[in-house]
Amino acid sequence: MNRREFLQSASVTAVASGGAVAAPAVFSPARAQGRNETLLIVSESGPNNLDIQGVGTNVPGYEASWNCYDRLITHPMKTVNGTPYYDRDKFEGQLAEDMNVGDMSVTFKLKSTAKFQDGTPVTAKDVKWSLDRAVTVGGFPTFQMKAGSLEKAEQFVVVDDRTVRVDFIRKDRLTIPDLAVIVPSIYNSELVKKNATAQDPWGLEYTKQNTVGSGPYKVVKWTPGTEVVYERNENWVGGVPKMKRIIWRMVPSSGNRRALLERGDADISYDLPNKDFVELKESGKLTIISTPYSNGLQYMGMNVTKPPFDNPKVRLAMAYAMPYQKIMDAVLFGLSKPMFGAPADAKTEVAWPQPTKYVTDLAKAKALLAEAGYPNGFETDISFDLGFAGINEPLCVLVQESLAQIGIKTTINKIPGANWRT
Repeated sequence: MNRREFLQSASVTAVASGGAVAAPAVFSPARAQGRNETLLIVSESGPNNLDIQGVGTNVPGYEASWNCYDRLITHPMKTVNGTPYYDRDKFEGQLAEDMNVGDMSVTFKLKSTAKFQDGTPVTAKDVKWSLDRAVTVGGFPTFQMKAGSLEKAEQFVVVDDRTVRVDFIRKDRLTIPDLAVIVPSIYNSELVKKNATAQDPWGLEYTKQNTVGSGPYKVVKWTPGTEVVYERNENWVGGVPKMKRIIWRMVPSSGNRRALLERGDADISYDLPNKDFVELKESGKLTIISTPYSNGLQYMGMNVTKPPFDNPKVRLAMAYAMPYQKIMDAVLFGLSKPMFGAPADAKTEVAWPQPTKYVTDLAKAKALLAEAGYPNGFETDISFDLGFAGINEPLCVLVQESLAQIGIKTTINKIPGANWRT
C-alpha cells in the first residue's frame, strides 16, 4: 500500500497490502477534487477490528491500522514503470529520526515533532509499551514479531524520553525489516491503559473500536459492515495530509461498485473482479493502477498427515487435475504469473519460477487416483478466505468442476477472514 502518495495527493491511490495476485486500483481524480477534500472509497468488505494487534483482525482491519498508526521505521518509495512501490531493501525513519544499528542491538531516536492524534507527544515509553504488547498478546501479531526474533518484552529498553533500544536475542537479518511492517505500530499507551481492565490489560476491546495512533488519519465513525469515516490528523509528523476526510463504504456487489465508479459517485475501489479491471482499462474511462503482490500466492493446500492426502499418489492426481490455464484465463485475466516450485526429489536453483512437470491431464489424474486406492474418488472440502472472494470463489469453482471429472466430490466452504487464521 502506497500510503504516503495516497495521503498527499488526490490523484494517487493506496492499494491494500496483502493478497494473492496483482490487485489493480481504480480512481477518478477529477471527481475526487470535485468533492473538495473528501475521498470516497468503496470495497466488498470492511474491517472487523480497527487494531492490527486485535484478535482475529481481518485484512480490511489492517488497512484501517495502516492509515491510523505509524511505526518506528518504514520503507522509502521507488517508482517502476510509473507505478510506486516500497523499496524493501531500504529503510527510513517514520517516528524515528535516527536509527543506529549495532552488533546486537539497534537504537532509535524519536522525532521531537511526533505526536499522537490527541496532540500528546510520542515517547520512548509508548514505543516500549507498544512493542511489549505486540510480543505478548498472542495470535498473529506475536507470530509476526517472532518472525524477526522479536520475542520478549526485555528486548525493548527505554534509554530516555526520546530514545529506545531494541536488543537482539540472536543475529537475524529479518529483525530490522520486521520493525517496518504494520504489526509493531505505536500506540498512545497512557490512553489505552486508562481504558484497559483486569480482564483486558492491553486494552484490546478499546482499540478494537477506537484508533489511538500517531498516523495521518483517525477514525471518527465506524459502523461495522457499512462504513468507516476518517479525518486527517493535523499533527501528523509526515505533514498535513491532502485529503481532509475519507469515507470508506462497504458495497458487497462488485457490479454496484463498478457502477459507482463509472458514474463518478465513488473515487477508488481495489477489489473488483479482474475481468472488470481488464474491461475498465480497455474502455479508457478510468485510470487503472496495477501493483503486483510479490508475497501473495494462491495454491491448493492439503493436510498431508491425514487420509486421503497422506498418499503421495492422491496428491499427484490432484496436481494433474488442476485447471491451470483456465484459472489464468478465466479468473486472473492475465493479471498474475504462474509460480511453480521445483520437484522435491531434485536439487535446483533457488530462483522462481522453476519449470513445472505438471499440466492438466485428467486421464492421468484418474489413473493415479485408482492406483492410490480411490478408483471411485472421494469426498472432501475446499475452503477459502471470504475476504478475497473476488478471486478465490471463481477459482475454487473451477477446481471443483475439474476434480469432479476424476471422481472427487467437493464442498466449497467460505470462511470469514477473521476465522481464516484460526
